[in-house]
Amino acid sequence: MNNLHAKLLTLIKEKGWDELTPVQKQTLSPILEGYNTLVIAPTGYGKTEAALLPIFNLMLHENIKPVAVLYITPLKALINDITLRIEWWANKLGFIVSRKHGEVPQKEKSYRLRKAPHILVTTPEGLEIDLDWATKFREYYKNLRWVIIDEVHELINSKRGAQLSLLLERLKNFIGYDFQRIGLSATINNEEIVAKLIFGSSQRRHHIIRVSSSKSFDVKISKIPSEKDIWESAAKTILSKIERPSLLFTNSRFTTERLYEELEKMNANDIYVHHSSISKEEKIKVETSLREGKANLVICTRTLELGIHVGDIKKVFLYRPPPSVASFLQRLGRSGHAVNSVSRGEILCLYDFDILESLALYKLAKNGKIESPYIFPYLDVASREIIGLALQYNEINVDQVYEIITSSYYYRNLSRQKFDELIRYLAKREVIKIENNSIKLGKAFFKIWRFEKDNKMSWAKEFSEFFSFINTDDTFSIRFENTPVGEIDAIYVYRHLRNNDIIRISGKIWKIVNIDFNKHLINVVPVNNGEGEIPIWKGENISKSNLLTSELADVIKDLDKEKELLDKEAKLSIEKFINYYKVHNLPLPSQKIIYVEKDDDEIIYSTIISEKIANTISHMLLYLATKKYNLNVSARASIYGFSIRGIREDLFKEILALDYKDIKKLIIKSILRSPLFFAIAKEIQYSFGKLGKLIPKEDKIIIREALKQTVSRYFSIKGTLNYISKIKEGKVRLIAIEGLTPLGKAVLTHTPIRPWISDLQLKIYQALKGGAYTLEELAELVGVSKKTLELKLKKMRKPCSKYRTLSFIDIDSGETRWCLAEDIKDIVDSGDYYNSFSPINLDETYIAVMRPLQSEGTTEIVFRVKDLVENPNYFLRKIPFNEILELRLKDPNDALIFSISPKYYYVSKTTVGFLVLNAVSYIQNKKFG
Repeated sequence: MNNLHAKLLTLIKEKGWDELTPVQKQTLSPILEGYNTLVIAPTGYGKTEAALLPIFNLMLHENIKPVAVLYITPLKALINDITLRIEWWANKLGFIVSRKHGEVPQKEKSYRLRKAPHILVTTPEGLEIDLDWATKFREYYKNLRWVIIDEVHELINSKRGAQLSLLLERLKNFIGYDFQRIGLSATINNEEIVAKLIFGSSQRRHHIIRVSSSKSFDVKISKIPSEKDIWESAAKTILSKIERPSLLFTNSRFTTERLYEELEKMNANDIYVHHSSISKEEKIKVETSLREGKANLVICTRTLELGIHVGDIKKVFLYRPPPSVASFLQRLGRSGHAVNSVSRGEILCLYDFDILESLALYKLAKNGKIESPYIFPYLDVASREIIGLALQYNEINVDQVYEIITSSYYYRNLSRQKFDELIRYLAKREVIKIENNSIKLGKAFFKIWRFEKDNKMSWAKEFSEFFSFINTDDTFSIRFENTPVGEIDAIYVYRHLRNNDIIRISGKIWKIVNIDFNKHLINVVPVNNGEGEIPIWKGENISKSNLLTSELADVIKDLDKEKELLDKEAKLSIEKFINYYKVHNLPLPSQKIIYVEKDDDEIIYSTIISEKIANTISHMLLYLATKKYNLNVSARASIYGFSIRGIREDLFKEILALDYKDIKKLIIKSILRSPLFFAIAKEIQYSFGKLGKLIPKEDKIIIREALKQTVSRYFSIKGTLNYISKIKEGKVRLIAIEGLTPLGKAVLTHTPIRPWISDLQLKIYQALKGGAYTLEELAELVGVSKKTLELKLKKMRKPCSKYRTLSFIDIDSGETRWCLAEDIKDIVDSGDYYNSFSPINLDETYIAVMRPLQSEGTTEIVFRVKDLVENPNYFLRKIPFNEILELRLKDPNDALIFSISPKYYYVSKTTVGFLVLNAVSYIQNKKFG
């Protein structure tokens, strides 16, 4: 500490610190010497001060101007906490600190604009706004010397990480200075890659500091007793274990609120909730109650997972295991939030497989295994930053934009060809315009991103949404007679809900009347009976870590090693799990065995498997099932296997019989049909300036990007092909058994995935356009079963249909063909179906028998075939109505003709002449053929 300024040494004594923490000692030299520095240390080791102390030291020795330090944190909730910590030092040293986020009072905003701070604490979104829009304030960034990025692990795997990476490159380009970058994190792996992500194109030397002493943790794993009301049982268990103050982490907002509701019924005192949907005031109240030791328990989601200072937490509970090791460590680290202290936690499990996952997470954490960072060059983020540069500069050279984008480590491999394709598309959509090799803002920008959102324009976005990649459109509102009932996660809706489903919300049972995918609205009515599915929030849909898969197999193989972590209920549950396989003389579950099981009309394939591979296979099965049967099928996927319901044969065997080329094609088709693809395409299209439905020929760049992002987030093409290869080679065995195994039951606890048809009518229209197809041909083109397709085609004949259809008989093949009503004239004129509309004998006379759509009775029109062919308008003038419900022909001389005449339904006056010709051709072909 000898090389620190005297003022700093005085403040360190005022803090009551005898010495600096290990991480604070190790960061002094590299930061003072100008190195870009990545600091990795457990929660509670003082990483914020480790970054700030050497920076304060440099600021005291130099003539710095505002804004000198930019402190970036991922959550608004962290900004207030961090600002208070920084202000304690800065105010005493004569430096101004400001915070920037959406909930900062106007008075504070005005002061920041009047008196620029030396240190600004904000989020990636705050920096985006300043660079894109804050014309005056961004000039202060030209004095920037240091950027600190807190909670790096929270950003790097997301779009916000890619956004921040590009913003730092834009900042460097704007100020013309290679500022020093410092990253802080508690839980990361592959630190060299992480360093490249945050240091980007900086030419400074870099240094990585990882504190070697791993944090101690004391973990127990408990099983909530299985009772009729699981929520009541969970609440009783929690109440019996609270040590004031405690945190209880859940995996979703729904679970947080539901547990709070149950504890409230039991008159539990000083219990609070904390998640992203509660108000700013409520969050502050909860955090203050924790800091002051007034709270017994706070039930929270990941909003309290990061480094907000909430006082001395005695114990952390995890309601069911989190999806990753990083999350497990972050949550556990909230207890014993100090150097050399022990983090105490307890995982509360509902199922036997929860216990297995908890043991696997514990072992992985104990052995220092954490998920590796995943880098994805999100094209929608690059697109939005290109538009941001046009906003910032009014005009900027295309080559300079390419240089800035590819300076980011995320986009280092973006080819000039792909970049130019993106620029051309953005210009075509008019969100930018290109003049003299320079980019300017296009006129369509403010059509999408509007200062005043017009509710009539469902596509319009609020202007503030342009700056953020935190998806705000990820829920559906549920309403009964315009009264709000609640909200459901959008992905859950796309994957699992359909009209007429029964759901349970706010303690009541509701039937879904209608789902409006454009307005993100579900209309419901109350019902008195039915089980009612409880919707799952996004947090519970997060994919489980791939590290879990191999570790689970080892845990099952050697359960005795960690048995001391389990309470009595958990031990009994695991013993029962293992005994099932022993009693039935079956090998224990592993990655090398797939048990093929049946439960009513559901085939279950239980095993230990990567969730992304299971998801890929389940979607392939779903795709095949909808093609062969109907839409009344469903599938499931988890790390415990996959299943398919509503079929009569083993479709997985069909998949295994295909060659790898066809399997890959099937995977792509399945993903393109997935609601997950639809959700991502909808999420990203606005970033490219696209409004309305995606058109494959026009919007290839968006469809390609949506497919890449969908695969990256939810599927594994390469992994699935390798897995199927192992099955074919006998390295993974399929064993058919009677009854349900514990792992098979685990698969059945996961919510079924339903087939997704975003707009079947539009798909049929696109497939039919310009042609005439049989049901079999069209089913292949559209990818749904013949039964489902025929029902839809018949509905599309009606006058109310947007894309009206009709059917005629192909005389040459005897098959029925379907086409669009708007195309029938072209089809007849083309001659492709000449015999189907060309009578053999023009001298015959027939009677057209028509039932009108809007009135009773029938109308009969006598006509000579020759007159119809030569003067069709004369025939049409005889028809006294525009819409015909049913059309048939009679022969005045042959009563049998009426019985063999084709029937045509919902016929428009504009198309009736062609169908009468088709009927005559068919009848004469039967008579003379």
